[in-house]
Amino acid sequence: MTKVSLFQWAELKQDVPNSPVKAGHKGVVLDYLNPTPTQKEPGYILEVFQNGETLDVVSVPISWVKLLPKIWRSTESTTKQTA
Repeated sequence: MTKVSLFQWAELKQDVPNSPVKAGHKGVVLDYLNPTPTQKEPGYILEVFQNGETLDVVSVPISWVKLLPKIWRSTESTTKQTA
């Protein structure tokens, strides 16, 4: 299994039932879900975005997710310009 980082970007591989989240939507990993007696596959809680706004927060099995190499806000510049 691939190690996931908190706030790592991920892309959904399939539509999420009872949610506006569809295959191809992207979001960030908020938490890892351990397997349970009723849900044998581990999963992730994802905050999914559309047009810069939160579309939904969903819990999905890891097999529904393609992890992306970027971490949320890791590429934003924190330097300030001075005159």
